[in-house]
Amino acid sequence: MTSQPASQDRSRRGSRLRDLKSVPVLPSLITLGNLFLGFLVMAKIADAISLSDAQVMSDAVVSVFEIATLLIFLAMVFDALDGKVARATGQTSQFGAQLDSMADMVTFGVAPAFMAKVLINFHEGESGLLPAHPKLYYGAAAIYVLCAAMRLARYNVETGGSQSDHREFKGLPTPGAAVMLCAAVTFFCGWELRDGSMKISRLLLPEEMSAAIVVAMPATLVCLGLLMVSRVPYPHVFHAMVARRHSFPFLATLVVMLGLLAVEPQLALFALALSYVLFGIALGTYRLVTKGSMDPPDDPGEVVQAEDEIAAASRSPFAAEFTKDPKLN
Repeated sequence: MTSQPASQDRSRRGSRLRDLKSVPVLPSLITLGNLFLGFLVMAKIADAISLSDAQVMSDAVVSVFEIATLLIFLAMVFDALDGKVARATGQTSQFGAQLDSMADMVTFGVAPAFMAKVLINFHEGESGLLPAHPKLYYGAAAIYVLCAAMRLARYNVETGGSQSDHREFKGLPTPGAAVMLCAAVTFFCGWELRDGSMKISRLLLPEEMSAAIVVAMPATLVCLGLLMVSRVPYPHVFHAMVARRHSFPFLATLVVMLGLLAVEPQLALFALALSYVLFGIALGTYRLVTKGSMDPPDDPGEVVQAEDEIAAASRSPFAAEFTKDPKLN
């Protein structure tokens, strides 16, 4: 009776050893690039601290913060590429999945919290926008980091092979939380530099907008952390954009946002990130009120995909061949 479990343990150990002997090189390098950018963000923020004089945010310090946010946005490109490259080259592995989680923890968990905490430090005290409550601000940043760790661990445990795992997230994904923080800091930096690049924002928003971002930063850290460990549904952006059709007003809105992104990226990024965070809350509230649960409906993605394929087939000369497919009937 004991020989079978022992043989299974040896088989699992052998499988793990084989995974370590055949490490995927290209996807791992991309993931390590993500991790390196996360470290570089924290190094840049440390440079900003050394550049400051009596907690004054000069233009040089603000520019360093702006560079740090751009590095996190670049890291998101690396994070999106590593999995796709691994699947395209047939090099998916447990090693790559674990390495990706650790890289995300640094780049989208620790680095944004550190950046936000330092920004708060620059504005606390008698002459600042925030009262001097060091423990409170440390606690807010720590909540964000700890929730990011729990969010990544839960994702690794819960994610399986079903399409719903790739269609929707349970809780705000860590890159989404990092985008919200970085978009807020980017908007603050553009406003503070006063280089004439934010004319639309200054026309539409009050002059106290940058101060409001700083004052709201501790609460933002806590709220984003709690959203990460919640069950609030958030759609996978790429899947939502590509896997199904959308209405004409949606396309028109997307074109307007792309135009705004080219003209005033700080405002566009802030608006898009805030919209994504609020959309998940609205979607979860709607489901909770209408069906008593935040869980997605029973596999609606496959139904929508089948309907789209049937509609496309009906306009094709090969319609008969498509409609014979049992998966669509």
